[in-house]
Amino acid sequence: MRSAGFTMLLACTVIAGVTGCTDGATPTTTPSSATPAVSPGAGSPSAGNPGAAPTGNSAPATVPTDTPIAACAPGQVDVTATGLGAAMSHHSITLTFSIANPTQACTLKGYPGLDLTTSTGEVVHAERTTSGYMSPQPTGDPEPTVVVKSGHPAEAIAESVACGVYGKPDPKVVKTQVTPPNSTDTRVVDEALDTCNLKIHPVTA
Repeated sequence: MRSAGFTMLLACTVIAGVTGCTDGATPTTTPSSATPAVSPGAGSPSAGNPGAAPTGNSAPATVPTDTPIAACAPGQVDVTATGLGAAMSHHSITLTFSIANPTQACTLKGYPGLDLTTSTGEVVHAERTTSGYMSPQPTGDPEPTVVVKSGHPAEAIAESVACGVYGKPDPKVVKTQVTPPNSTDTRVVDEALDTCNLKIHPVTA
């Protein structure tokens, strides 16, 4: 018995730096290193709220895509005119309303203004009609709201009839003025029409 106790004491002495011994001669294990507790850092979900979003760099707010586009203001559109030719004494031109600043957009709806000034100073105003001989009756909204933006202008057709058909002389037109719908921004264009039965139709896409 004494020999066994001495042997056990010697064994504990040899490995004391590694395992250690208890009074009951049962070795105990000492952990080599402790694992530090991980605490949540900045921008990480908190322990109390696992679903919390990071508080660091926040994403910018989303801009609504359904923001209404305002009506075209004076100076926001350019106006040009192109002749469409004649048929059965009817003449017509296409008025084009294009955005002046390609980074912007605006809306047009309704009838442009169209006035012809003759060499005698007479001013002839175009009658507003949804359609005519050179412009068929629209199948959808007769006065659509058109978004004018880069590459997507609005157009309107104007037409007239040679006054000779009515047994009248055709006065010389010296100026053609066009005003975009719901605006006072009058422009002068190069094309001209007859002064008889002068009509203007609504803008379309």
